[in-house]
Amino acid sequence: MTRWRAKRRYEANRRFGERADDTLVAIAILKGRRDGIELEQTDEELAEKLRRGRELLEDIRDALAEDPGVDPYEMAIAEELVSNDPNPPSVLIRDFDDLIDALETAEQTLTYSEELDDVRTWLKRISNTASRTSRDAVSRMRGSLANGTR
Repeated sequence: MTRWRAKRRYEANRRFGERADDTLVAIAILKGRRDGIELEQTDEELAEKLRRGRELLEDIRDALAEDPGVDPYEMAIAEELVSNDPNPPSVLIRDFDDLIDALETAEQTLTYSEELDDVRTWLKRISNTASRTSRDAVSRMRGSLANGTR
């Protein structure tokens, strides 16, 4: 893998992780609000974070469905998720549709629901997968640099 490709993959995976993490924060804030804890976050900021999380899940769902317009890095994340899940992609796609619906409802109502617990679980998996994939890409890049390969 060239340094350029490794860096590009690292940046793409880092952005994936950031989008997932931002959405996890938004979900935690909604849960806090439900429990009577008010945090410094405007409704617009919360809705934006939830929207970005919904778009991330849509990207992964499209990758699971092998949509030809999907970014190769999204496809790599989806393939990693499929390889570590006992369910076939068709079941995962239906699960992701439910997750997307839950996030869309939260985005519109800015209220916490129990369905967001599943969203949190999947976003953590996506974030961890993206981080692991980024670390692997950096390790491969370092290895190729140490070996003199470019």
